[in-house]
Amino acid sequence: MSAWGWLRRIGTWARVAGKVAGGTAVAVVAVFLTVLGCGVFLGGVEGLREASTVAERGRSADGIILEKKKVKGPPQAGTIERIKVRFTMVDGTSHQFWSVGDAKVGDTVRVHYVPGRPETASTRSVASNRFGHGLLVFAGLGLMILIPLLVLTPVWESLRDRRRAMRRRSATK
Repeated sequence: MSAWGWLRRIGTWARVAGKVAGGTAVAVVAVFLTVLGCGVFLGGVEGLREASTVAERGRSADGIILEKKKVKGPPQAGTIERIKVRFTMVDGTSHQFWSVGDAKVGDTVRVHYVPGRPETASTRSVASNRFGHGLLVFAGLGLMILIPLLVLTPVWESLRDRRRAMRRRSATK
C-alpha cells in the first residue's frame, strides 16, 4: 500500500474516532442534564408536597429578624440579602432559620410552618412557595423530556437516511 493509502486510512480512522468521541461527549452531557432535570423535578414535587402540608396543617407565628447578611448570588442576581429569623412554635419551642428577605434587624415577619417540623418554616406565603416549586417541576420536566429528544432526533434521522440509502442501493441492483 502506498503512503497516500496509509494516510487516507489514518484519516478515515481519525474521522471515525472524532465522531465517536463527539457522540460520547454529547451523550454524557445529555445524560447529566437529564439526571439534573430529574433532580429538579423531584425537588419541585417535594416542595409542592411541603407547601400543601403547610396549607393544610400549617400554623403561622410572628418571627423576629435577628441578623442580616449579604451573600453572593448568581452573576445575574448580584448579592442576595438573607435574614436570620427566630420564631416560637405553638408548643413553646423557639427555632431559628435563614431565609431570603430584605427586612431590617428587629423587624417582625410572619412565619409559616408545620407544627413539630421546624424545617418547614418559611417567611414566604404558601402561594409563593407553590408557584416557585411549580416552576421547578416544569423546568425539571423540560430537561427530562427535551434533552433526550434533542439528542435522539438527529440519531433517528441519520438512521432513517441510512435505511433509505440502503433501500435505494438494493433497488438499483
